[in-house]
Amino acid sequence: MKKMIMKRLALLVFVVFGVTFVSFFLSHIIPGDPARMMVGQRASEETLKQVRGQLGLDQPVWIQYVTYVKNVISGDLGTSIRTQKPVLDDLTAFFPATLELAMAAFFIALLIGIPLGVLAAVKKDRFWDHFSRLFSISGVSMPVFWSGLIIILLFYGYLGWFPASGRIDLNINPPTRVTGFYLIDSLLSGDIVAFKSSLKHILLPALVLSYAQLAVITRQVRASMLEVLGQDYIRTAMANGIHGWVLLYRYALRNALIPTVTVVGISFGSLLGGAVVTETIFGWPGMGKYVVDSISYLDFPAIMGFTLLISIGYVLINLVVDLTYYFLDPQLRESEVD
Repeated sequence: MKKMIMKRLALLVFVVFGVTFVSFFLSHIIPGDPARMMVGQRASEETLKQVRGQLGLDQPVWIQYVTYVKNVISGDLGTSIRTQKPVLDDLTAFFPATLELAMAAFFIALLIGIPLGVLAAVKKDRFWDHFSRLFSISGVSMPVFWSGLIIILLFYGYLGWFPASGRIDLNINPPTRVTGFYLIDSLLSGDIVAFKSSLKHILLPALVLSYAQLAVITRQVRASMLEVLGQDYIRTAMANGIHGWVLLYRYALRNALIPTVTVVGISFGSLLGGAVVTETIFGWPGMGKYVVDSISYLDFPAIMGFTLLISIGYVLINLVVDLTYYFLDPQLRESEVD
């Protein structure tokens, strides 16, 4: 296991290099001049030249890339052209909101997807199986921006049950920052009013964000459960008088979760990257909205910082998936001992 962890961390270096290389050169291929966006269309050529020199845009691209890599190694992701703040500070400020939304969506996907997948497998070719199939197809095929707008129109526009944007009501002070998660920080500070407001604000975007991944998890759990329920050891357990939920969750589900872990890990990474559209629709002040605003401003340092952070997250998520495999599958532990 230690070798696996060290190998993954070593691969992280190559991933970071590849991501910085691709994102840097792609950002410089895109037509547009960040310096011109920064100074405005009416600025003189002298002012434009001065700003380009300050940003290092007057140097050859390969020199700019080498400088950027050196800065990344030292922990400097550059300065945002739009906010005029270090990109690392911006990501530190916005990342907790995105991570809180992604984790809320992730838990919703697990809490609904796994039981629904088990139920669909047990009730194969009956109502719940057909329902889960229709539910999954809708989740995969429905665009996030469309489902988000429909949810806002229904629960905010018509029913008025939930707010349509933001993380907390404007007349309520945010909780004292400890983790950056409003739900956790409000509980730590004992602010129930802030907790209820934060919970109401996060439910709609979390549901919309989780829908597509929930559908994938449901179908994967169903397929894995059907395969496991046909194994000999399940029939042996049934012959020994083990039935019901004990058979399903103690014997079948644990083995069915082994191939599902990969899908779950990829789903969490997709939630982090897919939060861009959801945050834009719901006005959620996270990294998604931050990077969308940066794209419209040709803020290359901010875009590359966001891309780099998400890619590192994917590698770490894959590491967690491998570790989960290790603890779920006894054969891996036995082979390690041998």
